[in-house]
Amino acid sequence: MEYPYQRIIAEFQDRQQNVGLAVAVLSEGCFVFADVFGWADREAEVRATLETPFGIASVTKAFTGAALLKLYEEGRIDLDAEIQRYIPEFPLHPAASVTLRQLAAHLAGIRHWGPERNADLNARHFDDLFDILPLFRDNAFAVVPGTQYLYSSYGYNLLAMAIQRAAGIPFQQYVAQAILHPLQLQKTGFDRPGLAGRERPARYSWYDLTDYHPLDTAPVRVPDWDYSHNMAGGNMAATVGDLARFGRAFRPSGLLSDTSIALLWRRPVLAGIESPMSFGWFLRDDPPRLSISGSNAGLQAGMTVWRDQDLVVVALANSWGIGSQSGEFMDDSPQGLLGKLAAVSRTE
Repeated sequence: MEYPYQRIIAEFQDRQQNVGLAVAVLSEGCFVFADVFGWADREAEVRATLETPFGIASVTKAFTGAALLKLYEEGRIDLDAEIQRYIPEFPLHPAASVTLRQLAAHLAGIRHWGPERNADLNARHFDDLFDILPLFRDNAFAVVPGTQYLYSSYGYNLLAMAIQRAAGIPFQQYVAQAILHPLQLQKTGFDRPGLAGRERPARYSWYDLTDYHPLDTAPVRVPDWDYSHNMAGGNMAATVGDLARFGRAFRPSGLLSDTSIALLWRRPVLAGIESPMSFGWFLRDDPPRLSISGSNAGLQAGMTVWRDQDLVVVALANSWGIGSQSGEFMDDSPQGLLGKLAAVSRTE
């Protein structure tokens, strides 16, 4: 039964040559395939294993969305409240208000990264979300709130600040309390350089890290950068198995109430503007599925949850592989890695 999965991955690795790669396929609650390939740290000759916690970049947003929905279920946060109810120090936009529901759908007009995301920022560690606020508070808006979809990691960090204020405990602690502990995700958490020692994989890139031109002979090792400035939008790490179990929790009778599940699986339309993203996930059609992917320098992450097949497919790599700009690694269409692995599961 493993052969078709192995063949798909071998063909993919022939093209991308990722240094380390982990894949899991969870069907009807059982792992029909889970395996890992290559090195966690090539120079130190440390093999990647199924216990290796890979960085998951923007897949973190699905955890932030889940935390928001759990707090909403507890009656402790109002999705339609203006953000200033929880963060009065955040500036008002002169033309329109910003709500938590808008932030969750990337409809709040908040900008994405700017020149402040540089080597100096990657060398800093942030323990408190509110230390991130000065990075964007004074020039937070790219467009008028509520007028268009605009993907924003800053928006998700702002959302997490509201979660922290409403919960009365640090955001990281609430995520652990409401999500990680109930789902027994023991190898999932917030990442930082030096975390877990040799267990934390090194990261590699087949692209030059200054001008991003492709490299011909070998990948370069990515500096041990700190992404805590994107704590709620791209700073978590997880094993491939943990991430698959997390994905299955977004089905009925899982982590969330039926009300939250209904919210999550409906594409948001606010004031006539539709968003493709709902509480940290992209909603895809034909067939219905939740999909989320992420990429920081030297890592790729992708996960899809198929609604009607009770199927979750996850792939994680500690590399920007050859040709990875194509997005094939995180693609759940029939042409992508996730899609090909899912197709095998449907025919077995």
